[in-house]
Amino acid sequence: MQYKKNDNKIYLSMDKNEYINASLLKVCKENNAKFAWINGIGAIFDIEVGYFDIETKDYKKKIFNEDFELVSLSGNMTYKDGEPFIHTHISFSDSEFNVFGGHLFDCKIAAAGEFVITIDDADCSKVSRTYNEDIGLFLWNCKI
Repeated sequence: MQYKKNDNKIYLSMDKNEYINASLLKVCKENNAKFAWINGIGAIFDIEVGYFDIETKDYKKKIFNEDFELVSLSGNMTYKDGEPFIHTHISFSDSEFNVFGGHLFDCKIAAAGEFVITIDDADCSKVSRTYNEDIGLFLWNCKI
């Protein structure tokens, strides 16, 4: 993995076999991010995604082991239980141009991974997550 920070943006290139969410978390921690928005593209495999079922308040998970094109990754870094937390969603396609997607638990880079992390460094920018019992998820708590 290599990255370069320019003002409030980090340009990140991941290497083959690196985990995306784990690498994003590491870079955000190294740069003391309080809040970040993340976008990316590349090629991936060993993908674990989920669909959150509102009725059961749990994720239905699926694993894809083959190589796929990472069409789009979008997400953020906030704080959960006082620790930095990565939340990402992805779209990815197979060799037949079928597209899949969902909440990304994690996956590995197959060939390339190019990401931009936009950091908000303002003193009041720290966004934390609070558990919402009605929904069953940790949601943004934007109170300052």
